[in-house]
Amino acid sequence: MKINLTKISLATLECLQMEIKDLKKLLESTEVKITFKSLKSGRVITEKCSLNKNLIPEGYSFNQSGESDSMLCYLTEKKRWEDIKNSTIIKYEVSK
Repeated sequence: MKINLTKISLATLECLQMEIKDLKKLLESTEVKITFKSLKSGRVITEKCSLNKNLIPEGYSFNQSGESDSMLCYLTEKKRWEDIKNSTIIKYEVSK
């Protein structure tokens, strides 16, 4: 039995792109717990992240492309920026 991975991959990619747009909107309004796989170590990492102006350091402004395959997030507990590749995101939820 053959499975057409191209069709599955395109459907998955379209779904991922919609979810990434939702995630970016959430990040702009609140703190989000994101679980992703590190490209360097291969470890699964969960971090609280945000792009909310009240949760990131003053003086930072940026414009992220909707077409980009990664997103810049501020790790609120570690107080540093992280570039997360969209395809490595496993799940996300609003922090409590």
